[in-house]
Amino acid sequence: MDYRSWAEIDLEKLDKNIKKVFSYVDKDIFAVVKADAYGHGAVEISRYLDKNPYISKLCVATAEEGRELRDAGISKDILVLGGILPEEISYFNKYNLKPVISDFKQLSLVSELNCKGVHIKFDTGMHRLGFYKDSLPDIVRFVKEKGIYVEGIMSHFPSADIDRKLTEYQIKEFKEIYIFFLEKGFKIPFIHIQNSAGLVYKCDFCNAVRVGLLLYGEKPTDNFPVSVETVMSVKAKVILKKKLKKGDRVSYCGTFEASKDMEIGVVSFGYADGLPRDLSNKGYFLINGKKAKILGNVTMDMTIVDLTDIDVKEGDPVLIIGKDGYREIRFSDVARACNTIPYEIMCRISKRVKRFIKKGNVSDEREKAFKENSISV
Repeated sequence: MDYRSWAEIDLEKLDKNIKKVFSYVDKDIFAVVKADAYGHGAVEISRYLDKNPYISKLCVATAEEGRELRDAGISKDILVLGGILPEEISYFNKYNLKPVISDFKQLSLVSELNCKGVHIKFDTGMHRLGFYKDSLPDIVRFVKEKGIYVEGIMSHFPSADIDRKLTEYQIKEFKEIYIFFLEKGFKIPFIHIQNSAGLVYKCDFCNAVRVGLLLYGEKPTDNFPVSVETVMSVKAKVILKKKLKKGDRVSYCGTFEASKDMEIGVVSFGYADGLPRDLSNKGYFLINGKKAKILGNVTMDMTIVDLTDIDVKEGDPVLIIGKDGYREIRFSDVARACNTIPYEIMCRISKRVKRFIKKGNVSDEREKAFKENSISV
């Protein structure tokens, strides 16, 4: 393998996760592929989702993210969650993107769009984007006067994993919004408020869900009822082995001091690749099924680990994220150690970590790369 670090994206696991989500909710699934599909590679993930019968739409954050998918040949509806800016009208028209409308300035731009149908967002408790409920009469009046087709209405949960009272209040508010549209004669195809964490709540009046985290194999809570598998494995190499003597200090600022003679290894993965510096002196990797503790400060391009009790050669692979035997490092494990969330750790994996798409045993691209470098798969 000619790469110092790489990530393997397992589409078979993605497929299993999608089917499990659908079996649990039995609703249209809008797959969230913003932020480069949470670091998994938006183009390749979306190419697969484009042909997946359980996925109704793809969700991105910006028009630029939508353009990238259209240029890659993606044909499914693309919903731009971040709305539309005046300077983006030509982008929306050229690439057939659908905006989420969150205020009257955006609503006034809809008449300049070629797309059929927009989704209107309501703020039921997030206090970020979205109309308040008291704007309903003016919204209805405006869309009727302008002949705007409302394809969907939506809201968003900020705390479905930790605040049941707020989430149930939001569902109640959103249902009242939905009923208001019904009473005004609207037949809206898509009603959606649930995200991954929100799937456990009863929202019978909604017929679609927006799912990201679960598709990529992380549960929003430890006791979440849907079991999913991690889609991305992240790997690097041991590029150098060396000896430490008792008292030697390691890495920048010498924050680790050897209490005995040791063997250490330099791994070709650092914070520029996406490894949080918070893991300095407390995280670990998996090498040949064993835990290799991180020693000293994580550096930009490399991390030093303890190899004293591990049989390893220079060039051997290292698991940053993934499973080796009965041991596994998940994004949520890293997030917990760094007092953050798995979303952030996923999105940290940088562009220089080469992605390989795996379907079944191996993908054609990954198989070719391995064969060219004489490494068995």
